[in-house]
Amino acid sequence: MTMQIKRSGAVALLALCLLGVLGFVWPHSGNDMIFFGGPILTVNASNEVVEALAVRDGIIVAVGSLDEVMGVRSADTQLVDLQGRALMPGFVAAHEHPTLTAVFNGAHDLSGFSYKHNAEVWAALREAIAATPKGDWVYAGGIDAILTPDLQVPMREALDQLAPDNPVLLISQTLHSAWANSAAFAAAGVTRDTPDPGKGSYYERDANGDFTGFIAETRAMQPFVTGLRSPLRLLGRYTDTLDGYLAEGFTSVASLGYNVPPLLARFAASRHLQPRIRQFFYLVESELDYLPDLPDTRNPFFRVLGVKLWHDGSPYTGSMFTSAPYLDSRLGRTLGIEAGSHGAAMIAEQELIEKIQGYRSQGWQVAIHSQGDESNRQVAKAILAAGQPGSGDALIRLEHAVLLPADLMPALAEQGVTVSFHINHIRYYGDALAESIIGRWAAQQVLPIRTAVDLDMQPSLHADSPMFPADGFSLMQTAITRRTDSGRVLNADQSIDVRHALRAMTVNAAYQLGIDRQAGSLEVGKWADLQVVTESPYEVDAQKLNRVQTEQVYVSGRLEFNQAQ
Repeated sequence: MTMQIKRSGAVALLALCLLGVLGFVWPHSGNDMIFFGGPILTVNASNEVVEALAVRDGIIVAVGSLDEVMGVRSADTQLVDLQGRALMPGFVAAHEHPTLTAVFNGAHDLSGFSYKHNAEVWAALREAIAATPKGDWVYAGGIDAILTPDLQVPMREALDQLAPDNPVLLISQTLHSAWANSAAFAAAGVTRDTPDPGKGSYYERDANGDFTGFIAETRAMQPFVTGLRSPLRLLGRYTDTLDGYLAEGFTSVASLGYNVPPLLARFAASRHLQPRIRQFFYLVESELDYLPDLPDTRNPFFRVLGVKLWHDGSPYTGSMFTSAPYLDSRLGRTLGIEAGSHGAAMIAEQELIEKIQGYRSQGWQVAIHSQGDESNRQVAKAILAAGQPGSGDALIRLEHAVLLPADLMPALAEQGVTVSFHINHIRYYGDALAESIIGRWAAQQVLPIRTAVDLDMQPSLHADSPMFPADGFSLMQTAITRRTDSGRVLNADQSIDVRHALRAMTVNAAYQLGIDRQAGSLEVGKWADLQVVTESPYEVDAQKLNRVQTEQVYVSGRLEFNQAQ
């Protein structure tokens, strides 16, 4: 199959050229520094811990003993005493959603992270409605029947009573479902005659064909969120989002679909027209106007890497494609999951094969959202049928992989497939998965990271923000302990140690973004993308790993975050 790629408009291309003329260039740090006085975690092939590290012009120039590294000292060298703190690579965010995070930062917070009881949620919503002028949209995000156990989600008629004069959209914490009132359906132009978008997305209707208010999956949600996606409104929130990643120790961030225009992303990531964090993009097929003719890896701060495809949906809407049926439970009914359902594939087998072949033949990576066991079996079959890539850089990535069957993984490893695991499903939602959604047996099969490590698939960990906080140490802790917030352990045999967990957050993630020769470990010749943390994660009890805090972050040798400031 020949993939037809739409081209970017002349205006966008002209704007990018103007940015170059106006000085939007790659920074070259003049900093000449030697770090010493604390453990330096190289995350190299031997996971060495050394005494000192030297940086010049944004590149690591020496790593080793203090005497060895001091040998490259010049009259201009700045000596940085860690004073017992640890130096380690910056985290690499292999799968996040900075645009969606920025979008939903414009909504009122009703999340289970903030409100643990139903009454608190609706008091906050009433307050938000009261503060909104008549006719204006009320957006609220984070509705979560799992983290707010007694939550009672009001359907369309109840929301009509709460907000008779405003369109209201409540978005779930998972971002895969929402609830709206009548005014919101009218404002979005969605009527009784509007067909469901398909591919797992739909507007729930009652026996009379009237909307209940429940909206499943992102395609169906799109007409309702245009007010949140205005580029001018997004710019400041997107900048704040990138600053938030820096504050958590991330020096590179991959955005897996639903992206702002690249021009906006590049501007938001700049300070005085100098980029301060590395951005990598995977485009959904509706965004292919932004896809260049060929992969271009020359810019070390901004790259479009490939395409994101969805094969199934979410466990929390019943659209994750499973072989065993979903449970019949009160929580499941609250989430809109039909008892006995299995989910379904969103892409037909031959279509998926052709998409994989088409994009990879042009050198693009293909990232496939595949959560359920049946989804992963069908995706694996398509990958094997598609054959070898046209380019060695055209990786296939499996995304989330909640119920990835371990027996599939050797064949996938032979094909060079890599996996990014949505590990904090265990921490935040593991109890609900076991007791109310997929059952205890299935919950003990989730997220086979140890197998991926053993097969050298170079797995990464991600938070899928804004679904969960982008906290690298929390992700590492869950990968090691496999514990839910209640203390239940899920699939203990798939636990990994702290060194593999750190590799999953650094050099493995860098491999998935095609930058492992430049980033992810502290080695001579690599970018000086560093973070200073309060203590070495190698020396912290795994149960308390998330107490480690990032104090400083350097990107290309330049200090971009300092907690003390």
